[in-house]
Amino acid sequence: MKRILFLFIFSPCFLLAQNENGFVITGKIAGLPENSLVYLAGNNENDTVAKANAVQGTFMLKGKVDIADGRMLIFPATQKRIFLFTGNEHVNINAGNTDLSDLTVTGSATQSDYDEFIYEIKPLGDFVNYYRTQMQQAQTQGARDTGAIMLNTAYNIYQTSIDRFISRRNSSPVASLVLAFSFDTDPNRDAVLLEKRFALLGTNAMQTRYAQGIRNVIENSKIGAVGTKAIEFAQADTLGKMVSLSQFKGKFVLIDFWASWCGPCRRENPNVVAVYNQFKNKNFTIFSVSLDQDKANWINAIKADHLAWTHVIDFQNTDSSPAKMYHVSSIPQNFLVDPNGVIIAKNLRGEDLKNKLQEILK
Repeated sequence: MKRILFLFIFSPCFLLAQNENGFVITGKIAGLPENSLVYLAGNNENDTVAKANAVQGTFMLKGKVDIADGRMLIFPATQKRIFLFTGNEHVNINAGNTDLSDLTVTGSATQSDYDEFIYEIKPLGDFVNYYRTQMQQAQTQGARDTGAIMLNTAYNIYQTSIDRFISRRNSSPVASLVLAFSFDTDPNRDAVLLEKRFALLGTNAMQTRYAQGIRNVIENSKIGAVGTKAIEFAQADTLGKMVSLSQFKGKFVLIDFWASWCGPCRRENPNVVAVYNQFKNKNFTIFSVSLDQDKANWINAIKADHLAWTHVIDFQNTDSSPAKMYHVSSIPQNFLVDPNGVIIAKNLRGEDLKNKLQEILK
């Protein structure tokens, strides 16, 4: 599943009260090379929002931005950078050396938002990852059980801390970063939980790049999801004739992604043949989509496995590729569609596929 965060260095950053006249960032960093460039970057390092040259270690950046969001203050001469939540405000930056080890940023009314994330929430996420690694590397069952308990405890505390932050800081732009970070670093990648939390955010939190990334993840997670409309597509069959999913409207259809070279697919095919023969006269059919690159191998596999239903091939070389449209990253994979074109189940195998068809095709 798609990640959300742009990769930034997590250094203390601050969100300030907005000024309709734009932002001013003033700084004094001892040892900064004379006339060296300092610039504020937006979406990436090449997206320059403002720039200036240092004079006797001081600099001033001015400009105007549409929203408060995560940005990078970059010092190319020293290869250092500072991550800031900047809007149209006045920020003061000071450091006694170019390592920025004693960096201070002042002028922020909501410094605690990001500080809470960096110093309280993020470390809890680090503990979760630590205990997950410990459990995975455990040599005995007892150690694995102990690791699982520690992991579960740390995970619950981490998730609770996120919920508390969102409930108290739902209007802060930092809230969308917290959600993006928590989703990206969690192997579960629970898009349902992400959407539930995202719905609690206020207007300011909804405007950041992190919020847009979250929207994209939520939208993509619903592609091929149970309860959503199956996406229309058309591909060539064994004779080169175009066949579309909509031609099966009014029937229960199993969209089955497979390939001749896929061992698990070929081992599952006898089960698929069995359910097809059992239910083909009960308003049910199968629409198989092969990811083969060799047409001859595809056709030979259809014959060898006795797959007596409609087949098309997806060479995955265009944006209209069904596999791309349905976000199919591994096979076998299938989607059961009802007569109205709604996905009612997915990834059914063996007895699960048979039981589901018995349930709906009484």
